[in-house]
Amino acid sequence: MKEQKYLFNTVNRSELVIPKFIERIGKNYVSYGVDNLYPQFINSLLHQSSIHRTSILSTLYAVVGEGLSFEDDVDNYLIKYANPNESWNDVFKKVAFDLITYGGFAVNVVWSNDGKTIAEFYHIDFANIRSGYMDENDIVNEYYYSANWESTRKHKPVSYCSFNKEEAIDNPSQILYYFDYNPGASYYPVPSYSAGINDILIDNEISKFHLSNLQNSLAPSLIISLNNGIPSTMEEREEIYDNIAEAYAGTDNVGKFMLLFNRDKDHAAEITPLDAVNDDYYNVLNDRIVSRILTAHRISSPKLVGIYSDPSGFSSNADEIVVAYQLFQSTIAKPKQTSLLKVFNNLLLYKGYKDKELQIIPNKLLDSQKAANAIE
Repeated sequence: MKEQKYLFNTVNRSELVIPKFIERIGKNYVSYGVDNLYPQFINSLLHQSSIHRTSILSTLYAVVGEGLSFEDDVDNYLIKYANPNESWNDVFKKVAFDLITYGGFAVNVVWSNDGKTIAEFYHIDFANIRSGYMDENDIVNEYYYSANWESTRKHKPVSYCSFNKEEAIDNPSQILYYFDYNPGASYYPVPSYSAGINDILIDNEISKFHLSNLQNSLAPSLIISLNNGIPSTMEEREEIYDNIAEAYAGTDNVGKFMLLFNRDKDHAAEITPLDAVNDDYYNVLNDRIVSRILTAHRISSPKLVGIYSDPSGFSSNADEIVVAYQLFQSTIAKPKQTSLLKVFNNLLLYKGYKDKELQIIPNKLLDSQKAANAIE
């Protein structure tokens, strides 16, 4: 058999991951992505990039603030229970997390027996909901829930009426489905940071690249030439390679010495260190990726997520942080708070509290005098 000397692989070109909403014959719901698993993909991004996850959590912190409250604290007992196990603030935080992550959220609303008021409501994982089709008035009348859309034979989708008081008697358990407007997205949302998804994936690949380099540090840093002849079989070559790799590669073997036995100087093994290549390239790429991920999240200063390039530390950057946070609060957090309060005040209205209105208690980043001085 002719020995294979070279092996070439092709590199596939990556494109921006944009979901397609597909109406399939025989399905009562619209596919959320080609494989109907786009929200699961979005959820996976949270575990692939520390910058992305920190940006999401920082936004969540700003949006949720110190929680829901009434202007008069005496009325706060009204929001103690959203359901037997959770308060309004418990559900509010989960819903806000989904809104920031997916661009939308879902709430399971349960009406009272007489259908006049809401008895209780629950957060539903947004990734587990799929939309039914629009009617002639462009209204979706039902949504489908499955605990696992990868296995719908085992976890069959269950139909729920969309939120509608007129259907409260016949369908007391309903789904309130909300998402931010996005051009061309009639059924499902697209995350506000969708233009940065490729950068999030690159951040993960860079991290895996450096991990692989550390775990297999022998390969990229040394060339070992054995001048005692070529082993006659591929098995012998692989055995020699495996022995060297096991003895010297990886972080566990850093600091060990290498002992070689040679017949004479002419047949001595040659070890040629390789200087690390492209270090500057990966440093520049990392800075670029961090910047682009923060831009996708519309975070104007990396200091808002704890990234400091100034060695002088926090105190010298306090004014910049306050100003950046105020900008972030007004341009990012406030619009999302407005959307959330609109929904939760409607829930309050359907609970029967017509003369009450919820508000969000803002975070206290720094003392008010410091904030005022910084903004001036």
